[in-house]
Amino acid sequence: MAQTPCSPLGVSALETGWEAYRADSNRVAAARFDAALQLCPDNLDAQVGLGFSLLRLGQVARADSLFRVVLTRSATNSDAWEGRARAALRLGDTAGAAAAGRRALVLAPNNQEFRSFLDRAAPDWNRPEAGNRFRPNLLQLVARTRGQGFEVATGNGWRPFYVKGVNLGVALPGRYPSEFPQDSTLYAGWLDTLAAMHANTVRVYTILPPAFYRALRGWNLSHPDHVLRLVHGVWTELPPRPDFAEPAWEAGFQREMRRVVDAVHGTGTIAVRPGHAGGRYDADVSPWVLGYIIGREWEPFAVKAFDAHSPSGSYSGRYLQVERGPAMDLWLARQCDAMLAYEVDSYNALHPIAYTNWPTLDPLSHPTEPTTAEEAYWRKRSGRRSEAQKLEYENDAIGLDANLIEPTAANPAGWFASYHAYPYYPDFMLLDPRYQQARSLEGRSSYFGYLRELVAHHRSMPTLIAEYGVPSSRGVAHLHPNGWGHGGHDEQEMAAIDARLTREIRESGAAGSIVFAWLDEWFKKNWMVIDYEIPLDNTRMWHNVMDAEQNYGILGEYAGEAATTPRLGEDPARWRRLPVLQSTPDTTGTLRRLRAGADESFVYLAVELAPGKFPWASRGIQLAIDTYLAGVGQHRLPRSEVQSEVGFEFLIDLATPERGTMAVTPDYQRHEFRVDPATGDDFGRFFRRPVITRDRKDGRFDSLFVVTNRARFGRDGTFFPARAYDRGRLMYGTEAGSTLADWYLDEESGFLQIRIPWDLLNVTDPSTRTLLFDRQTSGKYGTATAGDFHAGVVIYSKGAGMTPKVVAALPSLARGMWRKDDFTGWRWQGWIEPHWHSRLKPVYDSLRMLWRGAPSEAPGRPARRAPSD
Repeated sequence: MAQTPCSPLGVSALETGWEAYRADSNRVAAARFDAALQLCPDNLDAQVGLGFSLLRLGQVARADSLFRVVLTRSATNSDAWEGRARAALRLGDTAGAAAAGRRALVLAPNNQEFRSFLDRAAPDWNRPEAGNRFRPNLLQLVARTRGQGFEVATGNGWRPFYVKGVNLGVALPGRYPSEFPQDSTLYAGWLDTLAAMHANTVRVYTILPPAFYRALRGWNLSHPDHVLRLVHGVWTELPPRPDFAEPAWEAGFQREMRRVVDAVHGTGTIAVRPGHAGGRYDADVSPWVLGYIIGREWEPFAVKAFDAHSPSGSYSGRYLQVERGPAMDLWLARQCDAMLAYEVDSYNALHPIAYTNWPTLDPLSHPTEPTTAEEAYWRKRSGRRSEAQKLEYENDAIGLDANLIEPTAANPAGWFASYHAYPYYPDFMLLDPRYQQARSLEGRSSYFGYLRELVAHHRSMPTLIAEYGVPSSRGVAHLHPNGWGHGGHDEQEMAAIDARLTREIRESGAAGSIVFAWLDEWFKKNWMVIDYEIPLDNTRMWHNVMDAEQNYGILGEYAGEAATTPRLGEDPARWRRLPVLQSTPDTTGTLRRLRAGADESFVYLAVELAPGKFPWASRGIQLAIDTYLAGVGQHRLPRSEVQSEVGFEFLIDLATPERGTMAVTPDYQRHEFRVDPATGDDFGRFFRRPVITRDRKDGRFDSLFVVTNRARFGRDGTFFPARAYDRGRLMYGTEAGSTLADWYLDEESGFLQIRIPWDLLNVTDPSTRTLLFDRQTSGKYGTATAGDFHAGVVIYSKGAGMTPKVVAALPSLARGMWRKDDFTGWRWQGWIEPHWHSRLKPVYDSLRMLWRGAPSEAPGRPARRAPSD
């Protein structure tokens, strides 16, 4: 390093400073460099050394100021430029870091360690400034459709490309979906992990920040043998009315298409708008774009209304055409054509294109899926009740057919069909006889039967399954006869099911699959819980494990801190750290203490029993929980017959490890859905009553049963019974054994460990301590602010013909009665920022192993062992 003249003592301090720095003794190094500066105030080497030491110590702003001072005196100091780049990255200034990094490497081109650092931390540091791009004279074509598959251009010509992809949602816990991460290093890390998974494609739904495109370009330039292709979406909400041709709305949608094209070509600046990413897009990723998928899952009612009020006809565009079709098909062809035309006019490039579709709007006919009018007819004819308003979509009333749209002679990139297809919905996928009889190489599979028919319908083009998978949620939103439902899978089951679905998609002849999704996204919602997540805007602040939509991620996002969160069957010390809620002076008795705690997913209860084997054959355990109005609720416990001045809303009854349940007082049961055992019909869907806590002394607690699949008629009058499940069934075991486990008894330590999802306790938002408490019979559900929770524990005797007997109770009983004053209240703290941690779920490894052996080849051929793309 260049040095200004310095005294011998200063030189000695400087040398010992660098020795300490190289030995990672950063505080010593900082002290020695500071001493050198005291002796030699003009020495630039000492200022640079102090700057690097302060960087390591986390004093980034002070370090940055030192580097800036050096550069005002010596603009050719490569070390100061390197320090400035490293500091800028720590301060979030990626553009400043890239500029400083370029200067550093111009001055010191052999600094490979710093070059590697920049490649990782700011992958697009060596990109030229945006703007002033020339439109090529020759059409740029890097991907195309051919038959039922995709092809990509290589130096040796075109080769088949089978899509092995992941949908990249990017909303981190506590964030809105529009609060995109801005750090290139985060995206670079994700891409590196996805590539190690042997994925070859990522799909994004909307424009992400420039950092994502820089990271993708950086990855692909540095890994030419394993590039990641991009499928890019164009997001929109529905028009204000079901009029897709409304001029202002349609113009806005087309502006978004042009923004997408500009973003992937790395040109210009997109203004930041509410709900949208923006910035300077200077990373050209168009060489790796496999295709575009415009729009969203359109609702059938909107398509039906648009078709009814708009004329059918034909469409002849520059790159797409329709000989004859309904209004919505024509509109979609026109939008896709407009996007292709803009890309050609601006960049002389073309990519394959499709619109988003799903089974609800597929072009197939399903005999088990009636319209509302058809079901009303059969209900009336059979004497059953009918709903005043059907709450779900009409899933076979209308469709969209990609076969109606064809590429023109000017479009060598081609056209494809894109579907979001999950195995559990709509019900026709489970009920249609032709699907039930289908068998893949894996065995009987209605999902495979549906896919095979869908691919056969689109025989002249690729069919891409752009979303599929099952979630690792405790809650279930829709049941599946093969067990592939909308939730209710532990993480090992999720891994096995997703792998099987991936294999069946390939066997069906599809052009590839893009699994949903990369992250668990806490902001997501589904019909089973959405009415009870209040305020709805706060769903992002907590992790509802009963909400299937929040738990699809390959990268799991979990509540709390990884090192301290209590885990069933693991370190008892974590449970012992929970605050004591109830205790007894008798530390040698059967029942000793009750501890309670919480995080963003669960309430944790730890009951300290006497160590040793628990006699489940003769005894059971009850935990009664009061969540609101301590004096109001159920005042008698079944089985144990304990009386209580405190009124309880919930009761956990652990009769045996195989028979654990959680129940609710009838007045506080929010789901009125029931199934008639005689007819299989569901009832209780046609009215709403208050959901409150009332005084009761009858010992009654209701199960948490809920209907997931409503009773229905086929078009021929065939009746299909409703299906339901008990949300309060508690699974025994360790989390290592199943991520769905609810409770476990560690007999060595004596800790009975229980975790209860907030949603099961009718907590609508734990971050603001909000509970369901609804006096209304219509409109939005009402809430109340939580006060103190109270909990009591009973060990009771059991046996045929035996009068129940309380063996132990906490707090202690006075003549068979719990007194209110004997309870200690528990109150958790709300939060404004959630605590969370991440880890890869087993599905990462199941797909990694599968994709490692699945080459990119024509769809439908058996996979053979070969290196991944």
